[in-house]
Amino acid sequence: MSDANASPSPNRGVDRMLVRIEHLDKLLNLAGEVIITSSTLHELQRDMSDAVAHRRAMTEGDLQIIKSADESSARISQDLHDLVMAIRMVEIGETFKMFRRPVRDLARNLKKEIDLKFEGEKALVDKALAERLVEPVLHMLRNAADHGLETPMERLHEGKNETGVILLKAVEHEHETEIVVSDDGRGVDEQKIFDRAKKLGILQPNEHLDLLQVLCASGFSTTEKATDTSGRGVGLDLVNTMVAEFNGSIELENIPKQGFTIRLRIPKLKAVNIVDALIVRCNDTLYALSIDQVVSLQGLKLDQIQASMDRERFIKYLGTPLALFDLSELLGSETTQLDNPEVVPVVIIEGKKDKIACVVSEFLAPSKLVNVPLAKDMFNRDVVGIAGTCIISGGRVGMTVDINTTVAKAVGDPMFEDEGHDDAASFGEGDRQDVEFGLSLPSSTATKHTQDELIAKSKLSAQRDRIANRMEETSQKDLTDTDISDLLTELSRGLMELQDVLLSLENDKDPELMKEAFRRLHAAKGNFTMLGVTASADLAHKLETLLDHVRKEQLEMSQELMDTMLDGVSELNVATKTLPHSMPGDNEALLERIEAVMRVLDKDEPITDPDELLGTTFTLAPTVELQLLGALKQGAQAYETFIRFKPGRQAEFLVAYLTLRKLCYHGTILATLPSIADIESGHCGLAIKVLWASSLKPEELNSAIDRWAPLFNIAEHQSMPTTVFRYDAHAEI
Repeated sequence: MSDANASPSPNRGVDRMLVRIEHLDKLLNLAGEVIITSSTLHELQRDMSDAVAHRRAMTEGDLQIIKSADESSARISQDLHDLVMAIRMVEIGETFKMFRRPVRDLARNLKKEIDLKFEGEKALVDKALAERLVEPVLHMLRNAADHGLETPMERLHEGKNETGVILLKAVEHEHETEIVVSDDGRGVDEQKIFDRAKKLGILQPNEHLDLLQVLCASGFSTTEKATDTSGRGVGLDLVNTMVAEFNGSIELENIPKQGFTIRLRIPKLKAVNIVDALIVRCNDTLYALSIDQVVSLQGLKLDQIQASMDRERFIKYLGTPLALFDLSELLGSETTQLDNPEVVPVVIIEGKKDKIACVVSEFLAPSKLVNVPLAKDMFNRDVVGIAGTCIISGGRVGMTVDINTTVAKAVGDPMFEDEGHDDAASFGEGDRQDVEFGLSLPSSTATKHTQDELIAKSKLSAQRDRIANRMEETSQKDLTDTDISDLLTELSRGLMELQDVLLSLENDKDPELMKEAFRRLHAAKGNFTMLGVTASADLAHKLETLLDHVRKEQLEMSQELMDTMLDGVSELNVATKTLPHSMPGDNEALLERIEAVMRVLDKDEPITDPDELLGTTFTLAPTVELQLLGALKQGAQAYETFIRFKPGRQAEFLVAYLTLRKLCYHGTILATLPSIADIESGHCGLAIKVLWASSLKPEELNSAIDRWAPLFNIAEHQSMPTTVFRYDAHAEI
């Protein structure tokens, strides 16, 4: 695998992706064919120049060479087009893996048993789509977990398995990709949904909307009170917005008490700048309209154009009135002049939500062309709808039209200011965030950087340089900017795979998974060390140590420990995103959680040997010392009591615990060896040592224990007043 977009800058804003070696090989082969075709055309041009100079007619061979070169050029262009799209494709499974931990955390928070299953992980989707799917799909999974799946008790009552299933599936079709999220939960109570929509004012009393329209309405939620997982009314609205940007569609399937399914159908994206377009002329300007958004071409007579009461023009298309506009005027130019006043050329185009008809001067032939995006500050705000420029056959320059923005502007879409005006527009692709196809238009005056902005940028640059210098000074070897960028890319990818391995390890103690987790952690530690990021390298080392204790069966991979491990990996991943702009520090809360686990491991084994107990002294916490002083002030005596039990009659920890309970009737127990927690856990031998305060005299105490001895299996006992802990009667507490 190789990096396609290597950059000399460590700027994390640079988008990167992996390219398969086979694709690079194909690219090299195509480059060789381009060279051969270019050489053929050069020879042909020289022969034609010679023929013109000597007034020699072209031969059949010359025409055959031209035809062959044309066919080769067309084939190479198509192969390059297909190869570019293949390079952009990634397996959707890499995106699916990102949802394993959120669903696991949701299950814990909601107290539900959830089994997240994947299908179609090998399906190939455009990298842009894979990235944009993350947040919408996460909302769909949250809805399924929170609203769809029942609690374990509800499921058992319904005759279902207590573990709910959420299926995330990808299906490749010829012209579209289908993303499916389904659950086997309670489904949707449609009447309850409509009643809730009326209560929120989304649905008027006499208004009729389908289930999809209501669920996707902005602000709609079935939850009265917002929680960590739902209730804010942005879930399906966000999904609908993303799908609309890719010119896709949503389908719902609801089976009450059996489950709910959402299908996203998203057209496969085309090449980023190679488009099939219809060329039209308005006056002397050529415009390119994406074929996908051209509905129809009409040659209308003047009497077929009608006007409404407010003097707006419209035409009838398939019995439906469509508003008629002048394309040139919509794009900020002069009124279109007709070549033949008796016939009006009209092109019908379709945006995201509406269709409109536009007057042009002439229809020209469809053409495959390359769109060149315009610089963001080339035009002022009044010029909207131009996506870029293109070279049309014959060397003529044309303008590519952003149809979505143009239609939104024409119909007065209230979302126009947000979607079509301020955001980057697109040419035939919807709003593609990853491709600067369109023109993000600034305000009417060119943006100027103030002195403060320049100073701030200078400080930011200086800070980044200092951090980069620090990284370089503390690294094991001199790293170039490209080295740093590559290491951070490798780290980010490796940490994502590490999280996936840990989640698998939680349910499957496969030794190979354990080895893989170690390899990933060790690689992360090495990369952070090479970058000179001490805090992250130390954290990776601590996580590696925890994992080693699990491997040695000194620790159990509990949910709490897994949470700590996953939070540690997340912290490392955050570090890769902040570098090299800022140097990550220690997460004190996370480190304390790790140290708490380590303290349990480092804790000394309980003392169970009687002879060792006799020689061990008590160490009291300050609060226990105060408790002892209070007892002494009330006239009690501090005692150290040693008790040995006879073996074999009852479990040692049980007789020890019962003996301590008996001592409580005659005083206050302050400390024991072994500790109370160890005794309750069964870590107790044939003897205990007790520090306590009692009002009994020494002879009274020994006499009392003598009476218990047969009942509590006591072989011997010894109590003595301790002078280590004493109280001065004249001192104030």
